[in-house]
Amino acid sequence: MARTFWIRYAVLCLSLIAHVLPEHALAQDRIVRLAGVVAEERIAPLMAALAARLPDVDLSYIRLSSAQIAADAKRANAPFDVALFSSPDVAVSIANEGYAARDEAGVTAADVQWRQEVVGFWSDPAVMVLRISVFADRLPRTRIELVRALEQNSDRFSHRVGIVNIGIDDVSYLLASQDSIRTSLYWRLMRAFGVSNARIYDTTDDLLTAFRAGEVDVLYNVPLSALQAGAVMPDGVEIVVPQDYVLAVPWAVLVPKGAANLRGARIILNALHSAEIKPALAAAGFSYPDDFTAFESLQRIELGPELLVFRDMIKRSKFLDMWFQMVVN
Repeated sequence: MARTFWIRYAVLCLSLIAHVLPEHALAQDRIVRLAGVVAEERIAPLMAALAARLPDVDLSYIRLSSAQIAADAKRANAPFDVALFSSPDVAVSIANEGYAARDEAGVTAADVQWRQEVVGFWSDPAVMVLRISVFADRLPRTRIELVRALEQNSDRFSHRVGIVNIGIDDVSYLLASQDSIRTSLYWRLMRAFGVSNARIYDTTDDLLTAFRAGEVDVLYNVPLSALQAGAVMPDGVEIVVPQDYVLAVPWAVLVPKGAANLRGARIILNALHSAEIKPALAAAGFSYPDDFTAFESLQRIELGPELLVFRDMIKRSKFLDMWFQMVVN
């Protein structure tokens, strides 16, 4: 009798589990969580467009730093299903450590990808932003012209150059390290910033706010997407695409292995590369102006293990020490 009772009890439990689990799985399929480094108001047009493509999905977004995303992506139960990175070296580092989900089908529409785990969806050129009135003759359009203008007019440009702290901002650090291996002028330019007593800001948003307020006149290595997504620049300002070369940083997407909704994440991955989403990407700053002519000098930063070189702690520490010696001391 007792044995019969326990058999019936076990059957009842199994039937309840079989009934509950599909509902739980279905609920999970209805939720897709995105994490990224950009502000909620900037990403809002993209989120709206993605939500329109997924009407039965509860789509959410949380803004985190690159370090927070990297830490959370390594958790067994990641608190997001898709991560958007402005600093692809961080994404490559996560994948290199084995915490990214591979998706062979999801990367077919992508022009840039690494190991089918890190996918690029837009290349972000770094430009100069200059106030025309402070340059007597002509605007500098190459790095050597900018260096000479600063060296020959140190009084005029004293406290009028704005840069982002590469020890805080991941994209600025990546651009600085890539600059240093592409041109011998890099450290001379940093020295010129130091002689000019450059103002140092924590973020690109802070830098652009200061420029619009008239606090500075010269900006270097500003991501074009930040300009495209921000407020209109005042009159008398020109966005200069360097003629010697233009660094382009790939924005990257990664799905952590611990994502609760891998299927939903892959749908988002595909949607980011669809033609229908392009207007929303443009509204979030991911577009080129009609007169953008940088492609001849564009140097795209490749996704791959070479991005890990400057993430080495010893190399990073030495690079930052040199940078602060040049710019601050």
